[in-house]
Amino acid sequence: MEYIWLSCALIALGACSIYYAHTQAYQKGITDAVLMHREGRLHYKDYYDDEGERMVDIVIDPMEEE
Repeated sequence: MEYIWLSCALIALGACSIYYAHTQAYQKGITDAVLMHREGRLHYKDYYDDEGERMVDIVIDPMEEE
């Protein structure tokens, strides 16, 4: 019976860890995209594919060497 409680606790801990890591990565990704767009490094074009689904082409210019 202790095995089941330990397994449930570890699964819950893992789920919380994954959720936290995903949230942090998403926030950092949005911030990076906004900064690249403001610097002029992020270019995108939207279009419709053959099936009528809306798609986006994203191009990121490399960073300039200083």
